[in-house]
Amino acid sequence: MNKILLLMLFLFMLIVSCRKDNKVEYINNYLHLSHTRTDANPDMDSIVETIDYSKFDMLWLGGDLASVTSIDDGTMIYVDSIFDLGNSNTLWSLGNHDYGDMNRIETFTNRPPFYAAHKDGITFIVLDTQESASSIIGLQKDLFESVVDTIEESSHLVLLHHKLIWMYGNADLEPQADTISNGILGDCSYCINPNNFYPDIYPKLLDIKQKGIDVICIAGDIGKKESEFEYLTPEGIYFLASGVKAGELDNKALLFTHDVTNKSLYWEYKLTSDLDAQ
Repeated sequence: MNKILLLMLFLFMLIVSCRKDNKVEYINNYLHLSHTRTDANPDMDSIVETIDYSKFDMLWLGGDLASVTSIDDGTMIYVDSIFDLGNSNTLWSLGNHDYGDMNRIETFTNRPPFYAAHKDGITFIVLDTQESASSIIGLQKDLFESVVDTIEESSHLVLLHHKLIWMYGNADLEPQADTISNGILGDCSYCINPNNFYPDIYPKLLDIKQKGIDVICIAGDIGKKESEFEYLTPEGIYFLASGVKAGELDNKALLFTHDVTNKSLYWEYKLTSDLDAQ
């Protein structure tokens, strides 16, 4: 009888142990990193170049990876060797410094410059804010609407984009734009241009929020002046941004922890020098 009880106790402890292990398997870590470039193509920030990105379940790149990322195969090969651009778990929202040869970019990523993806209950829309001077129009707008009009099961919707397009037209954020964003408010190619985010995009995001799906917009065109930015709209939608300034020791990236089982997503800004300790 004692042997039977001991055996049952052993089996119980084994089951509990397995459940704990399974719980760990449903915790994912995602990293958002942007503006890694230097002025010497193809070099990037030296700390960024040494991080082991394989430890993250997904890598979200906010653009401006190299000085002119797609200028030639050599630069793309170098950037690809660090970020694994063709990996389906590497999402890249293009910046103005990435532009050059769009065919070359698509060859390395196997994806168009804007697209949607889904992983473990999170829906992603990767936008190209350079294509139409900060506006989301044409085929991009069609893609965006086709996703948001049909999304039902996701716990989160994450928009990845380079320019801080939600600063333009926002009374709270416009006064901060020139001290936060790398690109100032204006009409230049790298500026935050007048755009259609609030008339056309934001109302759709509010519809998603009303369905009980959390919405997070993440931009990448910061780093020169600030390494982090966070803003919660009155309606409960998050605007985030992270970026680095090559050579600085206090650069930060956005680290996300996703509890897939409980459908929760948390984030914190981490020094890039501490990421290898994760």
